[in-house]
Amino acid sequence: MENFKYDTYIVLELPMQISEQVMTIKRAFKDSFQMALPADVTIAGSSGVGVLDPAQEPSVVYSTLDKISLKTKPIRTSFLEVTRFPSTNIFFFSFKNETPFYDLHSKIAHSNIRFLKSEFPFKPHVTLCTRSSITEAEMKKLLAIKLDEEFIIDTLSVCSLEVSNNKIKDHLLYKVKLNGYL
Repeated sequence: MENFKYDTYIVLELPMQISEQVMTIKRAFKDSFQMALPADVTIAGSSGVGVLDPAQEPSVVYSTLDKISLKTKPIRTSFLEVTRFPSTNIFFFSFKNETPFYDLHSKIAHSNIRFLKSEFPFKPHVTLCTRSSITEAEMKKLLAIKLDEEFIIDTLSVCSLEVSNNKIKDHLLYKVKLNGYL
């Protein structure tokens, strides 16, 4: 049985054009940790529920996600303004309509997939910057960023994050399309 070797997450991939714009923002604010990560929406593994329980069989997780994706429509969405989590230097885009993200999170969290605990309630978002050394001027620039275009998210992925010797490597383990009708 091949278990999950590193911390493993379930994410929604942003479409390429939006992902490139988000990565440009991450690079502009020189957050080396965020620059090492893809631009995505963590549905399970950060808030709401923790990372996947490493002791479970990955094929069971993938099969469950296949079933959920067959009943889940691609998500038509757009970003709201950049926001900051209270008492942190975590800046992110939130979404105009969060309902489909909460619905998908709930389906996954209440499935037979096992997760470790998370101390934070679920909040759908795309992280832009987490630097502790951010200046007041940089904060103002971040909070002023706008990306208004509408886009469709249609890919659910399972990724693991390998952190060793101050290097971060993101491993794509599985990918499935959301197949419900728009």
